[in-house]
Amino acid sequence: MNATTTSEAATRRLPPRETAKILGDCRDLAIHRLLLSFTSMLDRVGDLLILRAEKSDVRDEQALCLDARGVLMSERAGLMAEFERNLRLLVDRRMKGEEPKTDFSTLDARKLTLVDTMAMDESVLSGNIVRVVENLCHDELHELNRAVGYLLGRPELETAGNPLAPTTIVEAFTEALRSIKGDQRIKFAILKELNQSSLGDINAIYADLNRHLENLHVVPELRPTIHHRAGGPHGDRVSGGDGKDRTAADHAAEGAAGEVDMMAVLQRLASHGFGLTRLRSPAMPGGVPSGGIQVPAAGPAPQGMPGMGMPAGMAAGAGEAMEAPLPTIGQFGGPRILVTQELGDALSRLQQGETGFDVGGIPVQFAGIPQGMHNVLRDLQESPIGAKANQLEAMTIELVAMLFDFVFETKDLPDSMKVLVGRLQIPVLKAAMLDGAFFSKKSHPSRLFVNAIAHAGIGWSPTMGLDDPLYKKVEQLVHRVLDEFTDDVYLFDELRKDLEAFLAEEEKSAEATIQTSADEINQRDRQEIAHVVSRSEIEKRLETQTVPNFLGSFLRDNWITTLVQLHLQGGEESEAWASALATLDDLVWSVQPKRTSEERRKLVAMLPNLLKRLHGGLQNVGWEAGERERFMGNLVEAHAAAVKPSLASMPMPTTAVAEAAAAAAEEAHAKGDVEMAAKARALAEAMAPAPPPEPMIEVVQDHFAELAATLERGMWIEFEGEDGQLAFAKLAWVSPLRGTYLFTNRQGQKAVSLTADELADRFRNDRARLVEAEPLVDRAFVSMMASLEERFGEQPA
Repeated sequence: MNATTTSEAATRRLPPRETAKILGDCRDLAIHRLLLSFTSMLDRVGDLLILRAEKSDVRDEQALCLDARGVLMSERAGLMAEFERNLRLLVDRRMKGEEPKTDFSTLDARKLTLVDTMAMDESVLSGNIVRVVENLCHDELHELNRAVGYLLGRPELETAGNPLAPTTIVEAFTEALRSIKGDQRIKFAILKELNQSSLGDINAIYADLNRHLENLHVVPELRPTIHHRAGGPHGDRVSGGDGKDRTAADHAAEGAAGEVDMMAVLQRLASHGFGLTRLRSPAMPGGVPSGGIQVPAAGPAPQGMPGMGMPAGMAAGAGEAMEAPLPTIGQFGGPRILVTQELGDALSRLQQGETGFDVGGIPVQFAGIPQGMHNVLRDLQESPIGAKANQLEAMTIELVAMLFDFVFETKDLPDSMKVLVGRLQIPVLKAAMLDGAFFSKKSHPSRLFVNAIAHAGIGWSPTMGLDDPLYKKVEQLVHRVLDEFTDDVYLFDELRKDLEAFLAEEEKSAEATIQTSADEINQRDRQEIAHVVSRSEIEKRLETQTVPNFLGSFLRDNWITTLVQLHLQGGEESEAWASALATLDDLVWSVQPKRTSEERRKLVAMLPNLLKRLHGGLQNVGWEAGERERFMGNLVEAHAAAVKPSLASMPMPTTAVAEAAAAAAEEAHAKGDVEMAAKARALAEAMAPAPPPEPMIEVVQDHFAELAATLERGMWIEFEGEDGQLAFAKLAWVSPLRGTYLFTNRQGQKAVSLTADELADRFRNDRARLVEAEPLVDRAFVSMMASLEERFGEQPA
């Protein structure tokens, strides 16, 4: 929770009646806009249902989609009326703090029932819609929470308690949906399509509510702070080591929360006295005008308003308020930051590889294209040409320099790829200066290009050499930027598409290799499944009935092979499988004590057929003749014991045989008859009870198991080999049979195959980690923002 201070002079204290009126107006404005928005959204939902019905080949799904659209059209008026009624009721109740709480002490436990599966699915889906909207409207909700909390007298109000929060909207709609006529599956289908619809209108509604409250001047101003969604300043990657790092699923949710505008962040800091010189650590280079840099607001000012840029060559003293002509707009809608002619000329010549030249009498002595991981933008800041930059230009240089500091420090990119990305420092700086949307739009062409190179580079290894096709392709594209980029930022789009086409072809070539490995894993998984099922069938019987050791060993070592073969050939529905299980049951029953004459007659009658089935099942199983003869001899001995009336009361008749044989072995040994003693000991061992089944290995369910279970194709993992070497591998395929993961290198060649449990164990032992999924530049900005908050978030204005 960020601390805030208020400016009482800018606001006025409101009587309760006026506060209630403002809140009521906000409610009415929100409901009016939401009704319009949902009316439009329901049109889109209807179109999506038609589209889904057209694409589906399943008759039931087609009928469901068409029926859902029909209900949506016929019941729309009632649905919207009920939605409005629910909204008003819920908002009013929550504004009054009257949210009812269930008294579980009054529940009758005898009347409790399981939750219906469809109701559970609806709850999960509704929760997902709420989370999406909250992420989408993160910044707007943060501001609205403060304003509504102030008016309600709840200064610490969070989104969950805001009467106008997404949860209120979604709850009101789902309740309205339940009230209309139609099958529950139809209503769920409508809700599913709503989840797929664009919910951006709600963001605009919250923004308008914030503007409405701001224009009333009734909410105290908030001291600027930095809001970020990252876990910390060093959120460079997701580790498999400590169980506390975030997954990729977390970063995706953060990405949906909106853009990170670094310029806006620094503008808020600078407006409260945190100049550029204070943003740097003591080790960072200088070259900044005394008094620090005061950051103008990012984005163009409205027509007729003073611009935020500064004329070329104009220096600003500490605390001076400067006005200058409005900057022009860049190709991507952001402000043009570059206005100092000398700086622009120098950047162009540095990009071309020139050094040791003068620009307007100013010497430039450093190289703009580094040969290693060197931040040339720090050289630019220290140079005389850097000192000529105006306020906004200097801040832009600092931001892009911080970006490349992050690039050089990240562990998710091989050093050779970092060197190639590092050669783009000057072009990226130019692109950012030509269009400030670089700092606020994830879709800015130069950002996407850098992100694409970084993502492609994850799968590259120095062992592939500099002649590797990917390395050569990236090197070629970097050279094209250096040679061709002047002022058209869409060149980066053209080159990114070129890279993506190259990667698509490479992926296509890798698919055949992946398929070969996948087929091998499928076969291995089928073998493993057959073995697990067969062993389960055997152990299930040995858990409930005691058998002599020789029979237990035979079933676990020999008959299991027969079962595995039959499972692979015909599965569990085949007659051969059923016959083999019947033989298994008969074998186990045959050695149990026969307490009645009827049971003894049954055993005698079944033996010929049992032995025939036994021999038939073992035809394709390697079994030495001597071993087979010993088994048959022991089986005869066990059957003889089973039918003896004197042993009928014993749980396992062969126990008496084992005891007698052990005694005979001792006697033979005492007489010095070694051969007889060995035979008696072998019989005693064979007739003793078989050992119990080995305990099942307990599967650990923790953060690492969850992380492994939620992986998706295309994700990258860094593995540590037995020799301690690190290597990146991509999840290329998941076995549909057993969930085995196939990880490959970029060419589709198998790196390793693991089950989810085995991968979780590697995460647990810090021998694997999930590579960060969020794009490099976006991750850099989140890290930069976290670092700034760590240093300045708690300092007074």
